[in-house]
Amino acid sequence: MKTMFTVIFALLSTCPTFAGSHNPNDIIPLLKNSTISLLDGIALAEKTSGPATSAKFEESDGKLVLSVYTVPEGLGVEPEKATLTELGGDTSQRPFRFAAEVFQDKEHLTRASVHMTLFQLSRFSLSQVIQRALARQPGTPIDVRNPMVSNHRAVADVVIADGDGDARTVSVDVLTGQTRLAQ
Repeated sequence: MKTMFTVIFALLSTCPTFAGSHNPNDIIPLLKNSTISLLDGIALAEKTSGPATSAKFEESDGKLVLSVYTVPEGLGVEPEKATLTELGGDTSQRPFRFAAEVFQDKEHLTRASVHMTLFQLSRFSLSQVIQRALARQPGTPIDVRNPMVSNHRAVADVVIADGDGDARTVSVDVLTGQTRLAQ
């Protein structure tokens, strides 16, 4: 089974990386055409590829793309033994489908390793972090900015489109669950 899993991910690693604008002003107008929400995308990614550690919508060539970083082996492995993966897909697809890429480059491996380590320390899942942010600021989550260490705290900044179509950022401490509106 593990060999088959490795072969499938090796084949999928040739899929293109989705990279585009992270600017909320580019993303928010495209949300109305999306067939999937950020939280539903995380749930789908976790069913097929293990725990999610980061998720975001991006605008790419006028399309809204959903990207979710996952750890197929789970959070109980060391980062250097994990298959750090990005699932991405065009949110206008019906039905929505992810393509997968196994990270090979230093930039993505480093970033995904940090995300993984922070969620190894956390008692919260990525979806629970988003739910905590939504309790502070209702709206539509569009991005969990790279979970990172900031001012000696493990945080994830959740960008939320509020009811007026403006972007608000809620910083969530991934260890305690405490939230604060970012300035």
